[in-house]
Amino acid sequence: MTFNKRKLSQVCAGALLAGGLVVSIAPAVAATAAGTLIKNLATVTYEDSAGNQYSAQSNEAVITVKQVYEAELSSDSTKTATAGQIAYIQHTLTNNGNGTDTYTLTATNDGSIVDDLNAGSVKVYRDLNGNGLVDAGEPEVSSVTLAAGDSAELVIAVAVPSSAATGDELGVILTATSTNGTVTDASPSKGTDTLDGTNQDLITVSGDAVLNYTKSAVLNAATNQITYTLTITNTGNRAATDVNIYDAIPVDNAGTPMTLVSTSAAGLLTANGDTLPAAATLDETALNIDLNNDGDKTDAALAGISGIDASIAPNQTVSVNMVVQYDPATFNNNAIPGSAGDIIKNTAWLTADLDGNPGTTEEPIPTNPTQTVLPQNYGVNTADTGENNGAADTTNNGQDDDALNNTQLVTQAPVGSSALFLVDVTNNGSGTDTFELLIARGDFPAGTTFTIWNEAGTVQITDTNNEGGVDTGPLASGATKTFMVKAQLPSTTSGDNGGAGFTATVTATSATDPAVSPASDTTNLKLAEITASGVDLTDSADGATPGVNVDDLGATPYTINDGTNPGARPTFSGTVGGEVEIPFYIDNDSGSADSFKLYAGGSDGTTLGTLPAGWTVEFYATDGSGNRTGAPITTTPSLPAGTTDKKYIAVVTISADPAQAAADYGTVDTNADGDGDQLISIRVLSSATGASDIMMDAVDVAPLRQVALTPPGSDQIQAGGSVDYTHTLDNTGNTEETLELSAANPGTTAGWNNTIMVDTTGDGVPDKAASQLAPGDVVYGKDNSGSIVPVAWTDSDNDGNPEVTLPAGVSLAVTPIVFAPSDAAPGEINTLTVTATNMDTDTDGAGPDTAGPNASVEDISTVILGQVRLVKTVAYDAGCDGMADGAFAANLSTQVAPGECAIWNIVAENQGDTNALNVIVRDNVPTYTTYKAGSLKYALGSAALAARTDVVDSDNAEQVSGTVSFFAGTGSTATAGGTLLPGQTATVQFSTKVD
Repeated sequence: MTFNKRKLSQVCAGALLAGGLVVSIAPAVAATAAGTLIKNLATVTYEDSAGNQYSAQSNEAVITVKQVYEAELSSDSTKTATAGQIAYIQHTLTNNGNGTDTYTLTATNDGSIVDDLNAGSVKVYRDLNGNGLVDAGEPEVSSVTLAAGDSAELVIAVAVPSSAATGDELGVILTATSTNGTVTDASPSKGTDTLDGTNQDLITVSGDAVLNYTKSAVLNAATNQITYTLTITNTGNRAATDVNIYDAIPVDNAGTPMTLVSTSAAGLLTANGDTLPAAATLDETALNIDLNNDGDKTDAALAGISGIDASIAPNQTVSVNMVVQYDPATFNNNAIPGSAGDIIKNTAWLTADLDGNPGTTEEPIPTNPTQTVLPQNYGVNTADTGENNGAADTTNNGQDDDALNNTQLVTQAPVGSSALFLVDVTNNGSGTDTFELLIARGDFPAGTTFTIWNEAGTVQITDTNNEGGVDTGPLASGATKTFMVKAQLPSTTSGDNGGAGFTATVTATSATDPAVSPASDTTNLKLAEITASGVDLTDSADGATPGVNVDDLGATPYTINDGTNPGARPTFSGTVGGEVEIPFYIDNDSGSADSFKLYAGGSDGTTLGTLPAGWTVEFYATDGSGNRTGAPITTTPSLPAGTTDKKYIAVVTISADPAQAAADYGTVDTNADGDGDQLISIRVLSSATGASDIMMDAVDVAPLRQVALTPPGSDQIQAGGSVDYTHTLDNTGNTEETLELSAANPGTTAGWNNTIMVDTTGDGVPDKAASQLAPGDVVYGKDNSGSIVPVAWTDSDNDGNPEVTLPAGVSLAVTPIVFAPSDAAPGEINTLTVTATNMDTDTDGAGPDTAGPNASVEDISTVILGQVRLVKTVAYDAGCDGMADGAFAANLSTQVAPGECAIWNIVAENQGDTNALNVIVRDNVPTYTTYKAGSLKYALGSAALAARTDVVDSDNAEQVSGTVSFFAGTGSTATAGGTLLPGQTATVQFSTKVD
């Protein structure tokens, strides 16, 4: 039999090409992860009758992203096999939801079709290396658990009966189910049975040549190369002749292929009439094959490789290798900027004469698809703007900078004012990243406070990733975002600092880079002069003897390495989210060659168990230099008898969740540093002989001691009045921390005071003054899952300031209330500093731990004759119809799924006794959401909410580039705010859809 095709020379123009195809299947834009906290606060600006300008922030409104469950199983297939053969059929299960889910797997004979016989057995295996075969150490599975976006390669092993006759058909069905949602059948039209959750495979028994093929892909992130290996075995009863091999090279969105680095083959000889694989231009129209899986057969010039094996005899195996390289800075094959996360799928094709009959035509044979996910590189650049808008440099508008020199210059700002700096942050990594923003005061005067705003300076930036600090929000690869830093200067210091000016620094640090020192960059903020008060009108390999168990596990309690020689190898040190490489060596003490399965587990010192939650271990072979190489392995190759010191490396990945990577495991202190270490067991097992051994190592996770007290606040207050602020004290590290809470707000006018409120009922609402509590009383916080956690109230140093001991991952709601004296002057600024001081002791127990993490937050209150307050709440809108499906709340208990909406409600109230003029309420569309067009609503006083247009037109609301603005009050226009009378309110709303 022959294929209806032209000669190879007619369809493949030999050439040196720079790439190789693809089935570059791009993933859909990922949904926001389940459990993400979406936070948002609004800002109001207004004036008094004298023209003084004021601004205030609302409370922070929060929604939690709900988990959605979506998955797909691909795909139905056909296969040829011989009688008595084990046929392997590959399928892929992908979690397309936004959180982890578990799937139940079953594989059986297919009773829904008419076929000729049943399989002797049908089993499902996890194909860990994606080569389409069941390799030693790959487990049989009945369920798999996948994180959001992850895929599992599965192999069905079907035992074809030896009694099968040529032409017999055998059907099997793979079923995947989730208790939480539907698993979609990704086959065209949902496959043969048109049902979700199933893939159906049809095996035809042949007495001719049968080509079994496996395709694998190995990524080398260090060189940005992918090595594709195609292995072909003839398991049939006659030779397969004229075997043509085609493989296209992955391309990006622009159609540019990866660079072809090399080709090689095993089993192909030119002396036998074979054509070795080489670069070629492939013509789909001539071959009548959709080589790049784009849905057509019309591409006439695809970069790829081709080769011909003139004859593959029964039981003969040949293989072909193709190495391609990509540029992580430019390669991109989906709608998400950057190469990180790009999924590269590749399928090779075979054509062959399988029955020796030139009068029949066989269909082309696709190999199993391989899937490679490109890794992320990390980088960030912060810079000054180098922008001078031409106005006098005495104008405090953030635009005095004259040159790109990594120093953002402001020439002067009045004492007690806010100096404005603009800073650009650019994501130089290959994928979307979020950057934590940290400002160091430097030599700015004591009492200077820094806040970070959007470029226009109208909306204060907050914490979008729940890491406890201000951040940029997600930035796409190559994207630049400009931020305004406001330095609120104290009213006590002026001058030019002896001619040197005042310099602070802003640092942007990658929040997702797992490195010990994540990618970061710093830019200087320089204020040349603080002008004095006045008026200014501005706008061991061991060589062991075989048979001697040197590193015996020993009896309990277990210690590391060697029960007879504890401490022969030191404890390994690791960090939260980091990797630890544990080298180990294998001696084959048997008299024959053997291979060994590799296992890893954990231990509490007395029993052996599984790895701790969130931890993983992968095993690697090593190269000639002893460094890990290739893809992860689950079993060693066959080691000759008497092999000694064969080196492998176990790569332990510590959980990125600090609560799952405790610095003190409280089990065994293997390095005598005062805290417990996590024991890691490594086990080898021979399937052939049952020979096994276990050794113990330990990982000492470095303390990640960090606490956060957020967010900072600013508001107005009347003389003799009060204002409250909302904060969260959060232990974001991996150690237990004891913190003493204190607050101080001395003012220019005597009589300023404050009190701190905490939750004593467990409902999440601070209800009692801390000063009313006694040691031993209980307050309530929350852990990372949202569960209520009781926290004891103590006072170890008897100074009257309360102390709380927060386990890792636990947070406490804190609400300070500021009280102004009745004779406070209009315009007076009071700063309340709430401080959480670490009360833990040094390791010697002799005194306070000066290295312990502390946290503080500042709330700035400005005395005014009248004041406008903002209260922000949010409600759930499942159908995005603009109607709330429940009550509004500051911290919404109902979770919102991607694709569902949240309605943000802001009430501005004039709580003063004079008119508030030119009232404007602004808000940014929250990170991880998209503005819902046409959702602006406005009402004054008790009037019903009425719709407003999004565009800048004649009404008093607009949405421009992610910022919503409402011009509120009586007499408001499309460009200016109106008047709020004392006691009067204005209510505004807008909606966003969770991404």
